[in-house]
Amino acid sequence: MGVTDTIILLLHPITACLIIAWMWWQYGWKEKSRTLKGEDRIEYLKRHEKNGERILILATLSVLLAFAARYYTGIGLMPESLHGFTGPIGITLLWVMTRWGKRARRDKIARTKHGRAADLLITLMIFHSFLGFLYIFKIL
Repeated sequence: MGVTDTIILLLHPITACLIIAWMWWQYGWKEKSRTLKGEDRIEYLKRHEKNGERILILATLSVLLAFAARYYTGIGLMPESLHGFTGPIGITLLWVMTRWGKRARRDKIARTKHGRAADLLITLMIFHSFLGFLYIFKIL
């Protein structure tokens, strides 16, 4: 495998690490929401919602980048590992969580679902990242 192919294949893990860090920071909202009051809380909540949408878009682009890198390097489009199969599933869960988050202001049940989905998604994200770390050694 050439240097160009290696760099192209590493674009997904690099972008994913940045997105994961952002998601972890976003997950801190649960704790922060209990301490903020008034205008500060409203402003932070708006930022939380915007960041959630941005994370969804960037995570989707990161998954598409992984598929494009696999296609470009000749590996093929179909995933060959559990890591590859869980990427699109994770994006679907992230999309669902984002939708519940949009409804969370008006609906207490959606707020509870959004919070629990965030807990699940963070756990799955760590699992998916670990599988990806192991998969890098197989690919490269």
